Amino acid sequence: MNSTKPFTVFDIFQDRATVFKFVSVLGLQMGQVFPAAFFGMMLTGIYRENGLPLHMLWVFTIPAIPTWLRPLWAPIVDRIGNRQFGIRKTWILPCTTLGAFAYLMLGFFEPNVDNLETIIALLFVKGIIMSTQDIAIDGYMVENLSDRERAAGAATIDIARNIARFVSLAGIVWIYGVYGWEAASMTAASLLILFSLPALIRKEPPPPAEVELARARGERPTFFGMIQRPDIRVLIPLFMLLSFSASLIPALVVPFLVDLGFTSSDIGPKILAPVGLLGTVIGASIAVWVLGKVSYKRSMFLGSIVIFPAVVPIMWLASIDQPGLLIVQVVIFNGIVLPSLIEVAVGASRLKWASKKQAATDYATFVVAGSIAANAALAVGGFLAEWLGYFWYFAATGVFVSICCLIFYSLFDTIESLINLRDSAEASASDSQDDNGSIPASG
Repeated sequence: MNSTKPFTVFDIFQDRATVFKFVSVLGLQMGQVFPAAFFGMMLTGIYRENGLPLHMLWVFTIPAIPTWLRPLWAPIVDRIGNRQFGIRKTWILPCTTLGAFAYLMLGFFEPNVDNLETIIALLFVKGIIMSTQDIAIDGYMVENLSDRERAAGAATIDIARNIARFVSLAGIVWIYGVYGWEAASMTAASLLILFSLPALIRKEPPPPAEVELARARGERPTFFGMIQRPDIRVLIPLFMLLSFSASLIPALVVPFLVDLGFTSSDIGPKILAPVGLLGTVIGASIAVWVLGKVSYKRSMFLGSIVIFPAVVPIMWLASIDQPGLLIVQVVIFNGIVLPSLIEVAVGASRLKWASKKQAATDYATFVVAGSIAANAALAVGGFLAEWLGYFWYFAATGVFVSICCLIFYSLFDTIESLINLRDSAEASASDSQDDNGSIPASG
């Protein structure tokens, strides 16, 4: 195969090994989303239905605190593990098991105001476990996807996560409505385990050469060493800014729809699940095609423009009384398809710019930076929407997203130069080690 030819979604099926690799990567991503989408997206709506005011939505940021702190122990996950079983799988197996148990425990406490403190506490413990699992998954993903595969990889991950979100919002929410909270929690936990199995069965490849050579030199992944790198000092603020701006509207979609008169049973199965799946498949497919035609940099410039036709219909929706279900579905669909270009470009950039020497630490830090910003968007968004009203809130956030895309556009060349310098330095160190005749430890 011509190595200069862009890797497309269809190339995933070129051979059995590539298929199994993507099934493993996507399965891990989907396994996380099944419970996370149900508990993370629907709890705000369920509690809003039960009378929790908008300004109290900040309490749901508390369980995210472990995700903010996980780069501190990411280097441990990056360097410790059984190489015969798989360094990443050494962590994925126990964390998946314990995470599923934590989700099962949530089923014993109904989501009402009286149990709010208990549910937040359980979600916090779950957050510690699943954050550790996420570090291992990040490393697994970065190390298994080559540079050529990363644009298609980011798009297919986006699609897979939205398929899982569809199943969660259509299926698990339906189970919750018909069979109750405990049954829904059990289903979510079971799906987490089931979809993690392909990666646990697949033989994990050895660490990249950069990792082996760095360890042979006595170097170890380190968070504090990473944050001193010139590229990181630009990337972390940038990813935080992009995630904060991109999360301002999605963070309030469920409360917004509740305030329009829809129930959680409508929002999950009838709106977010089908529209989210269809919109993501179409939007991500278009985004991969665009990325194949133009650079990541130009894609973000286009993103700064297409955000406006995505936001204006949502503003219009906020200005009318009791919109019909079909109108809401069309508006939300449009609001998913058009911003997909931004989401896929940023996702592919995170994969592309993570150092191979400490993939889990780098990528986990990128994701955590985005997660902190996304949770801040939920907390800030609730206050701003209550103060401005939904119409002006959506107008302001649309302009803000466009500005952030232009910031990415303006910084892209500088970031690429910093990444090239970093990679050259790592490669030079590896070449020097080879010239000395040292053999990396095999574990």
